[in-house]
Amino acid sequence: MKTDPLPESTDPIFSRDATWQAWLEVERALALTQAERGMIPAAAAAEIARCATLDQLDREALAADIERTLSPVMSLVRALAARCNGDAGGYVHLGATTQNIILTGKMLQLARSHRWLKAQLAAQLECLADLAERGAEWPCVSRTNRRHALPITFGYKVAGWIEELERNVERLESVEFRAFVLTFGGASGAMHSYGDEGQALAHALAARLGLGVSRVHSRAAVDGLVEYITTLGLYAAGCERLGQELYTLMANEFEEVSENQGEEVVGSSTMPHKFNPKYAVNLLAEAGELRSLVAPALETARPSHEGDASCNFRLYKLLDQAGALAYRVAATQRTLLTRLVPHPERMREILMANATPLMSEHIMLELSDEVGRQRAHDLVHDAIVASRDGARTFAEALFEDDTVRRHYGDRDALERALSPEHYTGQSRQIALTMAASARDLAARLARELTEIPTSAR
Repeated sequence: MKTDPLPESTDPIFSRDATWQAWLEVERALALTQAERGMIPAAAAAEIARCATLDQLDREALAADIERTLSPVMSLVRALAARCNGDAGGYVHLGATTQNIILTGKMLQLARSHRWLKAQLAAQLECLADLAERGAEWPCVSRTNRRHALPITFGYKVAGWIEELERNVERLESVEFRAFVLTFGGASGAMHSYGDEGQALAHALAARLGLGVSRVHSRAAVDGLVEYITTLGLYAAGCERLGQELYTLMANEFEEVSENQGEEVVGSSTMPHKFNPKYAVNLLAEAGELRSLVAPALETARPSHEGDASCNFRLYKLLDQAGALAYRVAATQRTLLTRLVPHPERMREILMANATPLMSEHIMLELSDEVGRQRAHDLVHDAIVASRDGARTFAEALFEDDTVRRHYGDRDALERALSPEHYTGQSRQIALTMAASARDLAARLARELTEIPTSAR
């Protein structure tokens, strides 16, 4: 299936004009839904719907009126009502309150950015799948506590990134049902202006807008949106983990990976020899900024009573920032992955530079059949300690022990057992399994995007 090209940014979704247009979409949907339920004349709803586009309003006049009223939705309602012919303007915004419109409009904006974010995540999964497949058999060293641990393959490392990204997709899809929910019950949420028609109207309006619906329409119930920001914060932390690991591996001491930056990119204004990481650095900066929104978002999760604009306005600003920034982080991470240049020969060089100690676990397990696990551990550990001063190699220190000589017979057999390239566990299989999983999830996300009507994107 062919999908629309990904936008460079979702910042325009959260612009001033896009915000006003989202409010107009809510007013339009409200009028049409009320007409369907016999609450206002159908002709009035049709006229409201015809006029509910920002292109039909005077933007500068609207901005000036908002400056006077300090009530942006009231100013918008006035402008829309004045634009309508006949008596249709009298039915604009019937029974709604300002925060109903702002909150619902914000959800429409956020949902659009969210869809594009998921499209970027699908593209990231494809990149990671390629990388996991290519690196499934590239031997390299694993590091725990930043020290050499055991041999793995680079594809196994990528598999870990894939699984974390899959969990973040799962979290983002799960929170959709709690975040994108219509709250539309009038001034206090108890349907004073709609009476017995209130819940039915809310359900019909939510269906028209593609949202879920609250059972209690309290304007103070913003925890779902706060959860959305915290979920983006977890995604940002995953991006930082990937970015920081690649950033480290780009250091001169490692150079296991690099970035394809092009010949025109300048590393330093004063050191011509520098080829500094660019995309990894950008990812770390942007992801850190996104993660930093979690704490202030949690502060907005405590509005008072049935509505609290002081919390709401802070939350709306954070939602704009988080929605646009999450897409930017995803786009930057995708760029990093597409421009990443692995160096498998360097990975192998680092692995083999002091390879035999990395096989201590393997030797211990082979000897444990004869002398037990703890005795085997101590025997191998003693050989490691004995070889630290460089006077003897690890293999030489090992072969001094009677148990080792008896088990392996000769040095050649021991040397073969100390070769790390074939002691990578299930690295290859895990890498290929996760690559296939990433492709499946990417295909589903892309397929779902094509099933969304163009008008809702």
